[in-house]
Amino acid sequence: IMVGEIRDEETAQIAIQSALTGHLVFTTVHANNVVDVLGRFLNMKVDLYNFVSALNCVLAQRLVRQICKHCKRPVKASAQLLEESGLDPDVYAGYTFYEGAGCIECSGTGFYGRLAVSELLDLSDHIRELILARRPASEIKRAAHEEGMRFLRETALDKVFQGVTTLREINKVTFVD
Repeated sequence: IMVGEIRDEETAQIAIQSALTGHLVFTTVHANNVVDVLGRFLNMKVDLYNFVSALNCVLAQRLVRQICKHCKRPVKASAQLLEESGLDPDVYAGYTFYEGAGCIECSGTGFYGRLAVSELLDLSDHIRELILARRPASEIKRAAHEEGMRFLRETALDKVFQGVTTLREINKVTFVD
C-alpha cells in the first residue's frame, strides 16, 4: 500500500494498522534524517509498540546535482570551503576535487542531472529497544552507525570524493555534523 505523506495521527494509525495486518506499506514523511522520522511519528501520538512493530526500515534521501561530464575539471578547495564542509584543511588542502566549468551541454551551469544520496535505518532488535525505551535521538543515531548505517553526509561526501558532485552542492542539502 502506498500512502502519500503522513501528516496527522489518523493517517499514521491507518498506515500502522495496515502494516500490522500483513500489508507492506510505503509512505513519505518530511524530516531531516531517518531518526527525525521517528520523532515525527512519536509527536503524532501513535502507539509506540505498534509503530515499532510495524516498521521495517526508514530511508532518508536528498537529491544533489551531478557535475557535467563534458566540462568537468579538477580544482583545489579553499581552506574556508573545507572548513564549512567539516573537512580539515590540513588534511584535504592537496586533495583534488572536481567542478563543472560550464558548457553548452549543461547550459553553462556545470551540472547535468541529479543523483540521490541516502541513509537507511534498518530496524534491528537493539534499535527497536532504544525507540521503545524513548532513548535520545543521538543515542539511536550512534547505535545505528555502530551497526553500519551511513549518514546522509557520509554518502554525500563519498560522491564528492568520487568526483560526481561538489562540496558546495552537498553543503546545500546535508548538515555538517
